[in-house]
Amino acid sequence: MVSLPARNRIHLFVASAISALAGAAPASADVLEPRSPAWQLSEPFKKNADARTNISGAACATTSPPLKSCLVVNDEKKYAQFFAIEGTTIKPGKVIRLLSDQASGDPDAEGAAYDDGYFYVVGSHGRKRHHPDVSNPTSYHLFRFPVDKVTGEPPFPISADEVIGVEASVTRLRGAIKDALPVDYDKPLGDNGANIEGIAVKADLMYLGFRGPSKDGNAYILTVDAKAVFTENMPLKAKLIDPPLALGTTTGIRDIAAVSGGLLLLTGPVNEQQISPAVVFYDTSSGKLGPSHTLSVADSTAKAETLLVLSDISGEPWRVLVMFDGPENGAPTQYVVPR
Repeated sequence: MVSLPARNRIHLFVASAISALAGAAPASADVLEPRSPAWQLSEPFKKNADARTNISGAACATTSPPLKSCLVVNDEKKYAQFFAIEGTTIKPGKVIRLLSDQASGDPDAEGAAYDDGYFYVVGSHGRKRHHPDVSNPTSYHLFRFPVDKVTGEPPFPISADEVIGVEASVTRLRGAIKDALPVDYDKPLGDNGANIEGIAVKADLMYLGFRGPSKDGNAYILTVDAKAVFTENMPLKAKLIDPPLALGTTTGIRDIAAVSGGLLLLTGPVNEQQISPAVVFYDTSSGKLGPSHTLSVADSTAKAETLLVLSDISGEPWRVLVMFDGPENGAPTQYVVPR
């Protein structure tokens, strides 16, 4: 048996201890660098800087050709906006009203998804971090509206001023969250309260990813029947994914995207913790997390909040577009994520 020098034994002990402390959290396999060329917009997103600097979610319909009907949302206004992608250029389109101007607040839209002819937009369903004293009732909205499965066009006139063709569910998720996370429901995000930031819909199953709470290094996803959310007499079948996702201390879900075999998760800090954004694959069949891929971000003040899948081809890496809260128009940045 070979005896190691004392200094080497100490280094080995420290390395083992660090590995043990990491627990079941996904190991960081690498750092993903942005891919060239840089992305651009043909014109700025509408209507003002509050919307353009608070991009919080995006999704694209499965059109042919792809990426010609997409939707971007922000967490400051009562509207979303269509856009298309050509090469590495985003081409903003029409604004669609989600909530009437008569409403007392905005829906705090935090995520967008598409599945089987419908776009979905979800509010945070919680108190705002910077205004914990406000109950934020308008955040308890989940919207959907239909589009043609081939063209991605809505079957109704798109209006920036009136709510046309958009259906809203206001009460069904509230009870489900309260039942699933009773201690964290209606608790301020700054106090590790429940707050939805990601949504994905796949085969009529809706996945709702929580930025908070984070408990013992675990994050949470609530699943519900997507149709039942908008149909009162259907069972919601709400349940938390079990076991919860071991993403790491004070690490939450900042967005979700449905891909073949499971979900891609965009992760980040629950509040202002020094945690780098990362992308990790979650296998919905096995319940296992893949390696966590840290994102290299030039602007340390930008908050990665939007994960849009550009390409999901079997046997090839995922191509994704990440957009940020803070920079004008979301500073869209492409990454290639290993499978």
